[in-house]
Amino acid sequence: MRRPARFALTVLAAVSVGSALFVMPASAGVPIERTPGETSYDYHLRGNSNGKTWRGTGSITFANTGADPLPEVYVRLWSNGVLGCEGYSIAVSNMQGGAVTASRLACTELEVTLDAPLMPAASTTISFDLRIRLPAVDDRFGFHDGLALAGTALPILDVRDDRGWHHAPFENLGESFYSVVADYEVTLVTRPALDTAATGVVTDRRPTGHHRVKTTYTAEQVRDFAWAAGSLRTVVRSARGTDVVVSYQPTAVPKRKARDAADDAIRVLRTLGDAFGDYPYPEVDVVLAGDATFGGMEYPTIVFSVPNRLTIAHELAHQWFYGTVGNDQYREPWLDESFATWAMRLPFAPRAGCKRISWPSAQAALTNDMGYWARHPTQYGLVYVGGACMLANLSKRFGSERFLRVVGRYARGHSMDIARTEDFMGAIERAAERHLDGFNAAAYWARWRVEPS
Repeated sequence: MRRPARFALTVLAAVSVGSALFVMPASAGVPIERTPGETSYDYHLRGNSNGKTWRGTGSITFANTGADPLPEVYVRLWSNGVLGCEGYSIAVSNMQGGAVTASRLACTELEVTLDAPLMPAASTTISFDLRIRLPAVDDRFGFHDGLALAGTALPILDVRDDRGWHHAPFENLGESFYSVVADYEVTLVTRPALDTAATGVVTDRRPTGHHRVKTTYTAEQVRDFAWAAGSLRTVVRSARGTDVVVSYQPTAVPKRKARDAADDAIRVLRTLGDAFGDYPYPEVDVVLAGDATFGGMEYPTIVFSVPNRLTIAHELAHQWFYGTVGNDQYREPWLDESFATWAMRLPFAPRAGCKRISWPSAQAALTNDMGYWARHPTQYGLVYVGGACMLANLSKRFGSERFLRVVGRYARGHSMDIARTEDFMGAIERAAERHLDGFNAAAYWARWRVEPS
């Protein structure tokens, strides 16, 4: 989640939409070829005294999991878009294993022509030097009040699927990210006084002998890697074999709020784990960012959040909807934001139902992409509030326990994979055939303005 400057949905009279505007979903369950795959990332970065600047090296090893030769790959430098490429916050140089042949999408994507086309089932490695400079902004990628947040800071491979290469623009309003799961090993070298929290778990920590500490984080089968750095304290809890680590700056967040956040996180992990499948990683980190204007942001096994119960719950819900159940966040943002907004209340006070939403315009629809929301930012709340309303409506129709089982089967069936809107539509339609007499799927999706991707 990224909270827009004006996170509100204007209440208007409901706009009826004819079913002719919508088509029934294509049959779900057909395997989709996505490449590159079997990817591992290895980064070694040295930070300055406050964690605002990082320099080092990176390498990406990957396989061609497609059926055709792969002459090039695309490397995303997503957070270069935060300042619109001003100063190139993320810079790649000295590319080995391929050559940078084009810089695309306002410096958030590099085209890398491989030294030789990669044949199907074969693997290769590209490596490079890397420099990251966090801008002085209160952002998921930025440095503010002594806290460094490095979200989507590491170069990551783009995905080619049945629709071709992704090539989505960066949208600061929300997320544009789309990635398959991969393995990461990231070493951060810092001053001893600079604490870090990151995706994965610490597998090695030792002094370097030069008034530095080298910390290595390892994460398996995650979609991205993020970290925070600053003068941090921690509160640690444990639930079902998972450590919950809440990191905070005492100058910005009272310890009692960190304790409350840890207790809430435990409750969320237990409730959502029961519903959607156990959290599959040994640790989850919650970095409390004081009064951050961006509200909260999710990354695999780590979230950045203001110390607010529902915001923390929302970001942790993304550990399932985006984290384990992946989606193309540019093309189908509702698949993670609507689900996280609905799921965030399950541990505390679930919505008892929702009859309808008020559409802000005739063109607004739950399944619009980020391009539409970027052009209509005041309507963006629909992705959160409207989608959660529809899910609450379905919960009322099915009964809450049965609906949780339906969504649970959907989530487990797409764990560590990518889901599309038609996958969820198919799950609902199959369940409705068994449990909802007279359910008119076409009319229902038209009413809620849901159409397949």
